[in-house]
Amino acid sequence: MRAALLALLPLLALAACRQAPGELQLKDAWIREAPADGPMAGYLRIDNGLPEALRCDKASSPDFGAVEIHRSALENGMSRMLRDQVIEVPARGQALLQPGDYHLMLFRPQRPLKAGDSASVTLLCGSRHASAEFTVRAP
Repeated sequence: MRAALLALLPLLALAACRQAPGELQLKDAWIREAPADGPMAGYLRIDNGLPEALRCDKASSPDFGAVEIHRSALENGMSRMLRDQVIEVPARGQALLQPGDYHLMLFRPQRPLKAGDSASVTLLCGSRHASAEFTVRAP
């Protein structure tokens, strides 16, 4: 019996490391490559497996000096970027951050980032948070 339990330990450890369905998850995360030291834009899909809607209003990263939530908008024929945005994620639903819409603005990279590199970003949604590795892609 003890041997069987010991054999299960690695499987239990793997299961504990996976993010279970029914939680906040960040998927398909990527950053558009930009000139050295310039701001970068991050995109992703937010999956909310929870039974309640979430309001995501902050983000942080050890790889950037500041992270802000922005939305691109067309006003009077001009494209504008609006900051201090809140991303609403419906219960058991998704929100998509994509070019031309909601996105993360990543300011003051702490190291040079080029295509193929990755950076960690954490999104805060009320009392919940989730992190992801964002892959840098060439424009």
